[in-house]
Amino acid sequence: MIHKIQYFEAEQIPQGEYLQEVVNAFLAEKGENVIAVHPVLGKSVLVHYKE
Repeated sequence: MIHKIQYFEAEQIPQGEYLQEVVNAFLAEKGENVIAVHPVLGKSVLVHYKE
C-alpha cells in the first residue's frame, strides 16, 4: 500500500468547472481508498489516499 497525495487548485481547473466537482469526481473514483481531505488556503484541496 502506497500513501499518495493529490493536490487540487482552483486556478488549474478549466473555466466553467468548480473545484468541488473535480474533487468529488476524484473521491468517487478512489472510493474507500481515500484517507483524508484537507482544504488549503480557501482555493486548494489536498486529498490523501492509498493505492
